[in-house]
Amino acid sequence: MMEQSKKTANKQSVIFALIHAATYVPATWVLSKRIFDQPISVIIAIVPIITFAIFIFKYIKAFSEMDEVKQRVQLEAVVIGFSLTVMLIMLLFLLGLCNLSYPDLFDFGNLVIYCWAFYFIGWFISSKKYGA
Repeated sequence: MMEQSKKTANKQSVIFALIHAATYVPATWVLSKRIFDQPISVIIAIVPIITFAIFIFKYIKAFSEMDEVKQRVQLEAVVIGFSLTVMLIMLLFLLGLCNLSYPDLFDFGNLVIYCWAFYFIGWFISSKKYGA
């Protein structure tokens, strides 16, 4: 019974991650094309934030039902991902002070992609470390 609850929590977090991606990508595309007026665009911009908040809620619930090794893997993945993201932001800020910036590679939209990539790098490293 407990194992079934864990699987359900994990499935829900994955499903809500996919729902977030399914709302984020089209919203980004629609907003970049400037198809709608500003009030509608603001509503479209808020939808992926709501789906991300629901994903985080489900992820935290799934995290609390993981065994100790999986919790450690996830925690280290988040710490590595967060640390690499902060280092990238600091580097971009400092390079900006030197009048060096690369908006095509490092705009806000790309930072989200880098953040997820850093999380998966952290997850890979931590999974190998703990054999999970």
